[in-house]
Amino acid sequence: MKHLALIIVYVLAFTIPCFPPLMAMAQVPPTVTLLKQKAFPKTIPPGNYSGISWLGGNRYAVVSDKSAEDGFFVFEIDIDSVSGEILNARNLGFHSSGKANRDDEGIAYNPQSNTVFISGESDNYIYEYDISGQLTGRCIPPIPRYRQLPGNLGLEALSYDPIAQRLWTCNESGDVYIQSYDSLLRPQSSYTYQIDAPLSDRTKANFFAHGIGTLCALPDGNLLLLEREFYVPRKKLGSFVNCKLYFLSINTLTTSSSSLSPVSPPKTLLAQWKTKLTIFDRSIANYEGMCLGPTLKDGSRVMLLVADSQDQYHGVLKDWLKSLKLGGLKQVDPKP
Repeated sequence: MKHLALIIVYVLAFTIPCFPPLMAMAQVPPTVTLLKQKAFPKTIPPGNYSGISWLGGNRYAVVSDKSAEDGFFVFEIDIDSVSGEILNARNLGFHSSGKANRDDEGIAYNPQSNTVFISGESDNYIYEYDISGQLTGRCIPPIPRYRQLPGNLGLEALSYDPIAQRLWTCNESGDVYIQSYDSLLRPQSSYTYQIDAPLSDRTKANFFAHGIGTLCALPDGNLLLLEREFYVPRKKLGSFVNCKLYFLSINTLTTSSSSLSPVSPPKTLLAQWKTKLTIFDRSIANYEGMCLGPTLKDGSRVMLLVADSQDQYHGVLKDWLKSLKLGGLKQVDPKP
């Protein structure tokens, strides 16, 4: 019995440390602090800005779904290094591929290759561009699930994870599929996503849009996803956009691109906000793009969001930018 006890102690001592504690395997969502949205009409011209990606420093690639040509803008956005508030923003110009706009919706920067990916909602292709805006010749054709998407409900979101070297996208509405691709642009993991029930009665709306606005890859391999409901009544006043920011626990699941029945990742609501159009409130903002930005002095990360103003529709909508502070993320800056 004495020898058996010694054997048990020996086995426990040398095998238990090989397994990480359960708490280390848990998926802990980041904390979110909502900051004010801001507009810069003197330095950001009216546009249809639908996606944003951090290029490093204070420069961001921004895509428009109605730009004259296919390509992207470069914005300079200054962030307060302590509060995370947006201080200034200006448009530095457009980098054109010389091709026709494909209803460009999502954009993602790859710091390893110094290239940009853009998803088009009209054809559901994802093309790669060099930093000057020229096509590199690489592209991702739509997977079977994306080939028959209805018009204006195609690929809406795009984000790149420089740690895992994964590109993520998803369609806007209907049967939503989240898809990732590896560094060779081959399909990898696929997931389904169930959109929440809307707040409003769409039968009473003059305009209604409800679905995925955008998503963002996190350094730990998980995702943030923005649901947005845009409701415009017949009299216009009383319009609102309701935004919900969700954390998707991708790392708790295992699936593959060959899976016939993709699973849905667990989701946790991190933040919710509503912008409105009333007699006294003209904050209404249809956010369609978001990305991680720099690390602040307290260790939190900034997230930047950009709204589609439909060319500042009727002088009512604005080209809003919004920042959030994310706490509890890995301290990794995706720099080239």
